[in-house]
Amino acid sequence: MTGTKTTVFHRETGTTQVTVVCDDREVMRLGLVEMLQATQPTPDLKGFSSLSAAWAHLAESSVPSAVAVLGGSSVAKELDAIGHPERPPTRILLMLRDVEAAHLTEAAGLPVDGYFLEEDLSVPMLRSLLARLDDQEFPMPAPMAEFLLGQVRGAPSTATVRLSVREQAVLQLIVDGATNKTIADELGISVHGVKHHVANLLKQLNCSNRTEVASTAMRRGLVATESACSVKLMHHGPRHMAAAIRPNPSPTFARGAGGERSS
Repeated sequence: MTGTKTTVFHRETGTTQVTVVCDDREVMRLGLVEMLQATQPTPDLKGFSSLSAAWAHLAESSVPSAVAVLGGSSVAKELDAIGHPERPPTRILLMLRDVEAAHLTEAAGLPVDGYFLEEDLSVPMLRSLLARLDDQEFPMPAPMAEFLLGQVRGAPSTATVRLSVREQAVLQLIVDGATNKTIADELGISVHGVKHHVANLLKQLNCSNRTEVASTAMRRGLVATESACSVKLMHHGPRHMAAAIRPNPSPTFARGAGGERSS
């Protein structure tokens, strides 16, 4: 494919030199080209739909070093298969499509020099990303950093859990023990809508039932156990709140040193 011109950043001026963009989605590839041109316009950077074409272009170029920005659905498999270009020395920034565990695991094993999230894509973000690379940093978004830390610690990672405001509210009420009908009433949505959100939570938290969702959410600190109760009390108003905080009239028993119960 004929390369689409993109942006170059020259090291002499203190900024990182981007040489190629590779993405098999034309709209995304052209968008990256335009954003990079907006950061620092140069005529030298080109865009490609396949990694082999991008690496062939670099091999024929005269640049002493390069930076490649890679994205798309096939680039991970291509990079895993062919690795870095033979020449010139090239640093690679990989654009992550999402933060699903399977995709993060795949990306973590690739020979790259930094990551960024597709959903965070903007001209200021690219400018900051390239500045960090120029400072010899290894840039990566928080979800990837948390995922890698989770792998090192051998613990389940919370990096893949990215909930919407509505999903967070549903999760809080599940932790509070609410039924689907109660959740629907509390949030002003249909029971069918609640079931949809619950199904998404089961998938995102890799759980098989609501009880497991609640325990997982509390264990990972995804929800405050008191917050769901607060939502419910505020919804029902001051009278319900007063009843909720009224002291329990029934006696509470505790065992004494001799095993006897005292009130």
